[in-house]
Order: sequence, then structure tokens, then C-alpha cells
Amino acid sequence: MGAIDLHNRSAHLGVSLRPAFRGRGLGAEVVAALCEYGFAVRGLHRLQVDTLAGNTAMIRAAERAGFVPEGRLRQAAWAGGDFADAVILGLLAADWDGGRRHPGEGEVRR
Repeated sequence: MGAIDLHNRSAHLGVSLRPAFRGRGLGAEVVAALCEYGFAVRGLHRLQVDTLAGNTAMIRAAERAGFVPEGRLRQAAWAGGDFADAVILGLLAADWDGGRRHPGEGEVRR
């Protein structure tokens, strides 16, 4: 979890997995754990994910946890020798399901 903004009760999430550990659902588990920490432990109001638009694994992991797309920043990031779009996803404490999974949603193991 990035820096926590105590005044606004918000934080940015970020996950980075080594290539050997990708594709196992670990990113979704980490995002779920960070939501639990942010909302249940720290009492935050909002969590945010900023990632490259092409980072489908991170976007899927965030959406499985309940994050919703909120915007796209065109050519906002320098990545791989070129500018790339970034996307912002957000989750409010009121919309968080407390880590409960619903039938048909994701593959998060609890």
C-alpha cells in the first residue's frame, strides 16, 4: 500500500510480482488482503489503483476485489520507450464486500 492520506482517509495500492509468480491468482489475493487492511484495519474511506492501460492482470485483480474504472489518463506514463495510457480504478469502503466472494466471481482463494 502506498502512502496513506490520513486527512482524506485514502491510499493507493500497487502490486508487483516477479514473472515466475504471475498467472497464479496471487495478485488478486494480495489486492484482497490490502483491501482488508485498508478498510477493516486502518478505517480508510477510499482505495485507488493506478496502472498502465495494458496491464490487464492488475486491472482484473482490482475488479475482482470490487474496484471500478474511474478514468483514463492518455499518454500519462513513459513505459518501454514510449508513452502509454494509464487507468484509475477506485473502491469505496461503502462498496467493499468485506472480502466475501460471490458465486461466479474471480478465483480468489480465502
